[in-house]
Amino acid sequence: MILDVETNEDLELVKNSFGEFLIREWSKYGAKKHEVSRDKIMETFSKVKDLGIFQFIKETSLTNALLINEIIGENLLPGIIAFSSMLGVDYPVSVGVNYVAEVDKAEVIVTPKGISNKNDVSVEEIESPDPSVRAYKINEGKWRQSDVDFNKVILLASAQIIGHATAVLKETVEYSKNRIAFGKPIGSYQAIKHRIVDDALGIELVRSRYLANPTDPIRIFKHAYKKAFKTILNSIQSHGGIGFTADLDLHLHLKRVVLLEKLFHQ
Repeated sequence: MILDVETNEDLELVKNSFGEFLIREWSKYGAKKHEVSRDKIMETFSKVKDLGIFQFIKETSLTNALLINEIIGENLLPGIIAFSSMLGVDYPVSVGVNYVAEVDKAEVIVTPKGISNKNDVSVEEIESPDPSVRAYKINEGKWRQSDVDFNKVILLASAQIIGHATAVLKETVEYSKNRIAFGKPIGSYQAIKHRIVDDALGIELVRSRYLANPTDPIRIFKHAYKKAFKTILNSIQSHGGIGFTADLDLHLHLKRVVLLEKLFHQ
């Protein structure tokens, strides 16, 4: 990350404990995160809850909540954890505008129209861009007023999208240092290094918008998606043939970003 964000002791404590948890419990799945069982996903949800991550997101400042959601995206956590983190609630929730996800795991559904128990909403399952997340189209529902700030939800979704782009960019940087072509690391060639710099600056520009001046959530979300989508495609290309395979998790980050755009498209 290029942008210098003021931190504090509470945030650093949460980031450190969360980071240790991710290394211990989640990173080991590597490029197979989309194959993790439902039981393991819900177990991971409970452990994230016990860590106090959802509560911290709910009670902390918007800036801190954005930074934690970046980490959630960067680590490609299960959809049900990602969506509950957008609302800062410690129970499984599905969220979106005209489409929602993980209804099978959620207790409630939240949209700009309000909140509803999932049994009071008629949904139709559709093909999901993300193989780890089930997606649904909302047909109709019984909505009641909610105190959820949907603009904040959109900002936190933007932060997750940038987290996905950041993870992929880091992989590209490491690959470009270690992959040798014509006797030199490919990162030494202008075609690669200039593209990496352009993508890094694009990511930081979006971050500066939601961290410093989050006044237009929908436009920020669209900007985040545009830059993340471009960054991930560039990463896949920079990795060459292996970038198009399931041996890496690049495709999983791309598919989650595409899913998030579908859920929050307005």
